[in-house]
Amino acid sequence: MASGSNQKVLGSIAETNEAHLDGVNAFSGATLYTGDVVDTDNQGTLRLRVGSGQLYLSASSSASLEQRAGLASITLARGSAAFSLPDPMQFELETPAGTLRGSGTHATSGQVTILGPSQIVVTASRGDLILDNDGELNMIPEGKSYRIVIEDQDQSDSSGADNQTPKQAHRHRRKLLFILLGVGAVVAITIPFWHLGSESQDKPN
Repeated sequence: MASGSNQKVLGSIAETNEAHLDGVNAFSGATLYTGDVVDTDNQGTLRLRVGSGQLYLSASSSASLEQRAGLASITLARGSAAFSLPDPMQFELETPAGTLRGSGTHATSGQVTILGPSQIVVTASRGDLILDNDGELNMIPEGKSYRIVIEDQDQSDSSGADNQTPKQAHRHRRKLLFILLGVGAVVAITIPFWHLGSESQDKPN
């Protein structure tokens, strides 16, 4: 565990089941520091408290914690994460398609699922979300769910794509394709599974 006087406390573990913190079994109440890595087994779940917000990792998921400009930054490396933010400035979520954050001062909740090195699904359950693609801002409106395809993934580097973190891959503005999912794809944030219904190509505002 990354601890010590030079490490910033970012939050704590609220609930855990078949999950790990820095490679060892996680336990409720454990403190989270910058540099920590959390993950869940194929039947595991994990709930984190970050400020007044909460982050839920479903089965077979992994994330790391950092701090940037005084804000907690959580990088989702694989799997699915749902979040609930009374204050959208509690933390931001790094994804392979960019940085996801709340759009304003209202409570926000949503979910991100990584489908592969070049595809994710983002749902805004409550409040609008902003996906920051290296300065290009795309809004995910409340109640909408998008499958986002990274079209310019470097094929010459694909052999190491599974080992790259979203931050390592975040070196230039990507070309993104937004596909609006049907109503059946918008699920409660406590349910880690997706029903990918009818799809239509659409570009958020």
